[in-house]
Amino acid sequence: MNYDFDLIVIGSGAGGSVGAHYAASLGEKVAIFEEGAIGGECPNFGCVPTKGLLFAAEVYETAKTAGFFGINTGEVSFDYRKIKEWREMVVSRTGATHGEESFQKDGMSLIKSRATLKSAHEVEAEGKTYSVEFILLASGTEVFVPPIPGLAESGHITFREAIDFEAPPKSIFILGGGPIGCEFAQLFSAFGSEVYIADVLPRLLAREDKEVGDLVQALFENKGIKVLTGVNIGRVTKNGEQKTIYYTKDGKENVAAADHLLVATGKKPLLSFAPEKAGIVVDKKGPVVNEYLQTSVPNIFAAGDLIGPYQFTHTGYYQSYIAAHNAFSAEKIKVDYSSVPRCTFVSPEAASVGITEDQAREKGIVLKVGTAPISILGRANTTNQFDGFAKILVDQDGTVVGGSVVCSRAGEVIHEVALAVKLKAKASDLAEMIHAYPTYSEAIKIACANIE
Repeated sequence: MNYDFDLIVIGSGAGGSVGAHYAASLGEKVAIFEEGAIGGECPNFGCVPTKGLLFAAEVYETAKTAGFFGINTGEVSFDYRKIKEWREMVVSRTGATHGEESFQKDGMSLIKSRATLKSAHEVEAEGKTYSVEFILLASGTEVFVPPIPGLAESGHITFREAIDFEAPPKSIFILGGGPIGCEFAQLFSAFGSEVYIADVLPRLLAREDKEVGDLVQALFENKGIKVLTGVNIGRVTKNGEQKTIYYTKDGKENVAAADHLLVATGKKPLLSFAPEKAGIVVDKKGPVVNEYLQTSVPNIFAAGDLIGPYQFTHTGYYQSYIAAHNAFSAEKIKVDYSSVPRCTFVSPEAASVGITEDQAREKGIVLKVGTAPISILGRANTTNQFDGFAKILVDQDGTVVGGSVVCSRAGEVIHEVALAVKLKAKASDLAEMIHAYPTYSEAIKIACANIE
């Protein structure tokens, strides 16, 4: 058929843009539909501005302790308006700022409108219908707001509003102990806010190994953050400018009050593209896809946060390429999530890859474990940063199947473990490899040597 486009992409974020550019590089005629900010959530409202703010917080905390190292800074203070300007500059320097220009340069059509499916080969926007051979769905997600009595009436914020404060909140109650909740607890605590962080699960970062969540909780509590795990939020009321949160822990009702309530309890797929009109099968996680990222309709693919299983920019990029490749190539690529790094940018950072001990038990996998404390490293000595550890998980053959690192710049350190998981390397390979001294990466070498 003579279609209007070879590929239509719904969503210009990580899950859509990479596939769009790849298809355009093959000479395919591509259109991108985007009703929101070009580039999607991460560069505009999510990971990029958040990490910019977290770095400002790190600089502030470092400056406050500079006297310990003999550096005279005088009285240290901050101007949050200028911190916000820094955040805005960080966002302005991302590729998303020039996304429209980039799409046009590669010969793509960018249509700034909501797109809905009309059939398996038709997309409709603003009353106009476009025919297409392949479709890539990458509409992303929206914040899941739990049905807590009084929450809607009392008001709440999400990460989008939290990055846009004119001043740090005097007090904030964060509902959700995952990466987003923990990062905002870190951020606002650094700037002097009274912070509560609560989760129904028994520990923070519950998807990671227990030691990771336990250490992050201990470090948070040392900073004065009130950590409430294993709690159920019963109701929320508004008392003047404050929210009153009623929660139950160990069978007893407790009360907390805060100026703001930040909901960080996860996300749900954004299905505004009307999947039912094309006959796409959808479950609670989003469009159901196979190992090639095809939906139940063979010419329609999906990628990014919309389908999970990880809602990371780097997995969105990965999936977007694979989806576009599989649409236009006879040789299909299967997705492989075995070595996806997971990073939480608290201080010190927490990063993991592969399976956890809990997941291994569920799958009946017998593991051997090796650990090493960061405190024994020369790098820890020279930076006075002793908190953290490395943990390596191997199967009975000694093959690395997972690992966790908590230390400064753990997000970089974890990639050695990720490569080992990807290549199915042995822990002995890492233990025998020469590591530079003094570095945090030496913890990986020591943990691998300590496998029991």
